[in-house]
Amino acid sequence: MDIYFFGTFNCKADAKGRIMLPVALRNQMTPILNEGFFIKKSYYNECLELYPAQEWYKIMAEMDQNNRFDEESQLFQRIFMDGLRPVEVDGTGRLLLAKDVISLAGITKEVKIVPMRKHLEIWDVKEYEATISISKEEKKNLVKRVMLNKKDDKDVS
Repeated sequence: MDIYFFGTFNCKADAKGRIMLPVALRNQMTPILNEGFFIKKSYYNECLELYPAQEWYKIMAEMDQNNRFDEESQLFQRIFMDGLRPVEVDGTGRLLLAKDVISLAGITKEVKIVPMRKHLEIWDVKEYEATISISKEEKKNLVKRVMLNKKDDKDVS
């Protein structure tokens, strides 16, 4: 079953690394809660990525296509899987993250959980706000490049 997450959620992480997931998010997770999840450091950003197990296994199947003896492939996999751990949501709706995993993303207390289609990103709220803080003009150019496949007006290439 494919699940696409929606909604951005503000949460708190306690001293033990537990994040109480909002009911609206837990409701989205209900069909896949028993399957478990995998969490890892993001490859590009200062956040964590939470994957439903089924989605993670699809990614691993794709990575199995790479030559396991290729040095670049090995390096990519090491970086890509940094901090990888299986995690579960407990009976009270908390996600328990190991302290070393939380420290990979600089998460302190205030947390932002952001949907990215089939997985979730978990950010320290200040880092997230800094990452998405771009001007109106930058937003217009970004949507053109990504959604409309247009080059920036200033791009002459």
